[in-house]
Parts: sequence; structure tokens; C-alpha cells
Amino acid sequence: MGYRSEVAFAIHPDKVGDFLAVLSTSKETLELCQGYPGHDKGMQSDVFMKGDLFVAMSGVKWYESYKSVNTIDKFIADTIDEDNGPEMVRFIRIGEEYEDVVQCGDYAWDYLRIQPASIYVEEQL
Repeated sequence: MGYRSEVAFAIHPDKVGDFLAVLSTSKETLELCQGYPGHDKGMQSDVFMKGDLFVAMSGVKWYESYKSVNTIDKFIADTIDEDNGPEMVRFIRIGEEYEDVVQCGDYAWDYLRIQPASIYVEEQL
């Protein structure tokens, strides 16, 4: 079955063209971003700002050894390293373990962030 993660990232309109260029070079990455019908939201545009790109994946094996994952990770890291780069992307990955959370970038931070979980108590009779 494997370790699964929840992944979401958003790309500012000024960087969408660069990301689409990356997708055009990797069929595996494009398929990953498109998601699975009925399971993932896949790619959506104009979510936070006209012309942006939002990608959401649920239950994905986010292994750095996978070419498609490595391609996305590299794009995010390279973008953040640019001048004003953090304002161009937002990336969140939540793994199965409580401590396994990755967040970076500031684009759409007000709208795309981790919501702290609530405490659930089931009463026993």
C-alpha cells in the first residue's frame, strides 16, 4: 500500500507558464498533477487569483525517488530560491505521521494553509 500524503500547491499567475513548461517535459508529472478522476481535485485555475494554478492531491505516494515528485519539488525549490520567489508559490504536504508536515512559500497563504485539527472524543457507555 505504501505511505500516503495529502499535497496541495498554488502557483502565482506570473509563474504558471514556467510550471506548464516543466509539465510539458514530463508526462508522469502532468498525470500526477491531473489527479485521479473522482479522487483528486487535480489542477484548477483561477482559484485564488485570475490566471493562477492550484493542484490538490489526496492519498499520493510522495516519494522523492519518483521522477514526477522530484520534478515538482525541484520547481518549488527553484522558484523559492529566486528573488521574490516565496511570493510566487505555496506548497503543503501532510504525511501520515503527525510530525510529517512540509510547508513553504507565501503565495495565497491566507487561503491555503493547514487548519489545526479538532479533538474528537467518543463517549463510551
